[in-house]
Amino acid sequence: MKKYLLKNWIVLTIGAALIASMLMAMRNKTTIDNNTALQQQSSKVKVLIKEILSETVHGLDLGLRGFALAKEEKMLIPYRKAIEQNNKIFRELELLLVKQNYPKIADLRLVEAEVHSYIALCNQMIDVVKTDTTLNRLVATLKEDPGYVVWKKYDDFSRPLNAFEDNIYQQALTNYNTAIRNNLILQVCIVLLILPALYRFMSQLRKERNARQGLLIEVEQNDRKFVFNPGTEQNTDEKIVIETTIRNSQAASDFIKAMASGNYNVEWDGLTEQNKTLNEETIAGNLVDMREKLKLVKKEDEQRNWINEGLTEFSEVVRNAQSDTNGLGDKCISFLTKHLKAQQGSLFVVEGEEPDQYLALTASYAFDRKKWIEKKVEIGAGLLGQAYLEGDVVQITDLPHNYTHVTSGLGGATPRHLIIVPVKYDVFTVGLVEIASFSSFEEHHIAFVKKACEFLASAILNTKTTHKMKHLLEQAQINEENMRQREEEMRQNMEELQATQEELVRKEREMQRQLEGVSVGRLTGT
Repeated sequence: MKKYLLKNWIVLTIGAALIASMLMAMRNKTTIDNNTALQQQSSKVKVLIKEILSETVHGLDLGLRGFALAKEEKMLIPYRKAIEQNNKIFRELELLLVKQNYPKIADLRLVEAEVHSYIALCNQMIDVVKTDTTLNRLVATLKEDPGYVVWKKYDDFSRPLNAFEDNIYQQALTNYNTAIRNNLILQVCIVLLILPALYRFMSQLRKERNARQGLLIEVEQNDRKFVFNPGTEQNTDEKIVIETTIRNSQAASDFIKAMASGNYNVEWDGLTEQNKTLNEETIAGNLVDMREKLKLVKKEDEQRNWINEGLTEFSEVVRNAQSDTNGLGDKCISFLTKHLKAQQGSLFVVEGEEPDQYLALTASYAFDRKKWIEKKVEIGAGLLGQAYLEGDVVQITDLPHNYTHVTSGLGGATPRHLIIVPVKYDVFTVGLVEIASFSSFEEHHIAFVKKACEFLASAILNTKTTHKMKHLLEQAQINEENMRQREEEMRQNMEELQATQEELVRKEREMQRQLEGVSVGRLTGT
């Protein structure tokens, strides 16, 4: 607490002085207001006292005399107005005197009663004027001067009241002047008290302003160093520095939100090639680098998804067409060409037995038209033959104009980019895929074709194996049928041989019997 008081004594001193000044000013203002009100009340009372004569009594006399002379109702307007204002004057005057605690307020009621009596007399005079054309009675009454009685009561009441009001007015004026003087003395004392403190305060304020200016410079420099450096001249204006800092922080927040929502095309306003090197280590530069890396990751994900989706669809094509030996290559090369958005594709498959193997064109595709071309490529001859020997991808980005030609309804053109991919599974290369396009092939395109060619190679190997197995099965069936025919022939031959043998035995037996008969005959002499 002590440390706080010592540190802020200037502010506390000025604050205490201002509070004291405010309290004294409020007190003096109350005094001034009260005495001003008393002065106004006193002036109002004097005005009302005068209005008893000027407005009421004089109005009655003026109306009565005018009506008596002219005999016209409009001459009674001042008369009626005086009667209307009379009660208002006495009521207002009574309220003010009660408020001022006037001790002789009963005299006011006596004056009011006398004025009412005078009003009644005037009413009688008006009635007399209406019936008496000679005005004798009116003149006689006026000679008696009934208004003197009213004036006498009024004079007895007004003189002490005016003195009383003068005293109130003078006292209020004195109090008012005293309050004004006290205010002046207070202001002088406050000025004398505050001036040293104010000097110290201004010195401290100047010191703090310089410190704040240095802080602003530091903030501006840190903003350029860590957030964003526009490469412009350094600014020390407080408003501009704060707005720039807030704007850069908001820009960083908006940039991060945009990237979080998947918008990798967001730009940092003000970041140009000229100030790019200045922002290599700032938040702006780091966010731009992060954006580029995220764009690359997104691109790689999209390419990976494109490859996976393509391979899934391609494997489905291979699976559905695997039983169709003639249509397998056709459908596969058509799918690959369309999926790559290329213009021409060909499939070459190894035919024959070593050492007489060759590459035969088994399927081709160009602008949705199948181009069956009798084409046979020797192993090692040309790009295709060499690619088969090397067993690796061949990519050409500037094809000769006469290498291949694609024709559509819009005319003819020569593709400028070509890839040759071995149709290879494990260590077995069963063919080549050749695809030509007007646009270049990227790495993920080649990766997709290589993986697809593995599926295709597996399918071709399976197809060839199936064909071999079918051929062997057919040969086995033929051999079995031949053996069955031979067995039947042998069985028939055996049966014929057996029949012959039985016939021979029978004949032998008959001959034996005949021989035996001859021998018996000889013995008997027959």
